[in-house]
Amino acid sequence: MYSVDENSRLSSHLAKLFPLSSSSKNYFTFALTTVERRFPSQLSGRYLTYQHVLLQMKSRYEKELCNAKRPSVRKILNRDVSAGAPIVLCVAQILRFRSKGNGQEPGKSKATEEIRLELTDGWYGVPAVIDTILQTLVANEKIRVGSKLLICNAQISGSDEGVDPLDESYSSEKRTCPLFLKITTNNTRLAKWDAKLGFVSPKCGGITIKSLRDIYPGGGNIPSIDLVICKRYPKMFLEQMITGEHQIPTTTHLTEGEEASRQSEYDLKKQRAGEKHADAAHSECAKVSYPHSL
Repeated sequence: MYSVDENSRLSSHLAKLFPLSSSSKNYFTFALTTVERRFPSQLSGRYLTYQHVLLQMKSRYEKELCNAKRPSVRKILNRDVSAGAPIVLCVAQILRFRSKGNGQEPGKSKATEEIRLELTDGWYGVPAVIDTILQTLVANEKIRVGSKLLICNAQISGSDEGVDPLDESYSSEKRTCPLFLKITTNNTRLAKWDAKLGFVSPKCGGITIKSLRDIYPGGGNIPSIDLVICKRYPKMFLEQMITGEHQIPTTTHLTEGEEASRQSEYDLKKQRAGEKHADAAHSECAKVSYPHSL
């Protein structure tokens, strides 16, 4: 344990190493608060303490600066790793932005609302643009502040260059944030409350759709699906021919045996036609008379 003077010096030193703008959050403080609220009888007033917060900042300093181990969101914002890898993030805030749109009647404007999620890995935050189905789940409080989400195949949009979340100009709360994630419903699932934040181990895998009923139309691509083959149908062939005086195209479905028989007939006709043309050419050549040599 540190004394009061040591705590003051340490906190001042860590604040200089990890500057936070006025609009930024202490996401690790948010994580401590969430755990304390989860177990109020055991941790109420004893988990979210000044000493514990100081230890969290010290641990952050040792991991990032001493051991060069960056959290997952910072790697994504730096554009050093792909945002499509399976990752577990926590909803830190639901962002609502209002904008004026063109109304149906002239002279009147209709305000529209855009819902975004502010996601965090416990250290840094990143805004996420969600589709209409996820917006409905947010409105129905299926997804709320504190929910953990397992996300796959996310896309990072915005600036072509990476940003550092430690910059004072960076704020994941603002609509003008230079980088943001795009997530879809089929690639997002609720994670367990005790799931570890950050990238998911390859051994655990990502999201696997177990039922066709779990697929949302318009909810983006499907990461993977578990299916059982109930019946294997034979190979079928499609034959298109133009017959009749009116040159009407007809379509016929053939089995593999019928296709082989049709192919044999076609090859035989082709061979006979070639032989017929060869005989005709030979006959024409035989009729030609050449002058006698002197």
